[in-house]
Amino acid sequence: MARQTLKMFYPISIKNIRQLKAGDLIQYSGRVLLANEDTIDKYRMYEKLEGTPLLNLSREILFFCKPTENGLRQEPADIGPDDLEYLFMSGVTATAGLDISDKEMCEIYRRFSRVNFSLCNRKFLLPVDTNREIPEEIECGLSVSLKDVLFFVDVSSSGEKFGEV
Repeated sequence: MARQTLKMFYPISIKNIRQLKAGDLIQYSGRVLLANEDTIDKYRMYEKLEGTPLLNLSREILFFCKPTENGLRQEPADIGPDDLEYLFMSGVTATAGLDISDKEMCEIYRRFSRVNFSLCNRKFLLPVDTNREIPEEIECGLSVSLKDVLFFVDVSSSGEKFGEV
């Protein structure tokens, strides 16, 4: 039986995120904030020094990636439980591109009712706005618009990892 693909648009509500199950297919159109390991440290440092967040991360999807000639490549970042909790407490709705394999990290997704998406059928993404060049580096707050990108739910809001029994 073929799986139904759910269409989702920016911004995705927490209510919709909580209904997703591991393995669900999502056709997403909208904005994602680009991230890597360094951006989380910069967000935290700014908040510590200035006493206020750098950006409102509420209802955002953070896409962990690396710029390449061909576009943006999903790049699993090595972030720890403290970083993930920080992102979710800052209002991030979902992450994309992280390689989540340990149970402690899955438990954080469950506790905060958040999900992690993975690219389904591509190695690279190209932003919708072709007038903008692919950035050479990921910087805090850098976002791109995507259209009809196919993701699957790698970790559900109940902490289930896709492909695990």
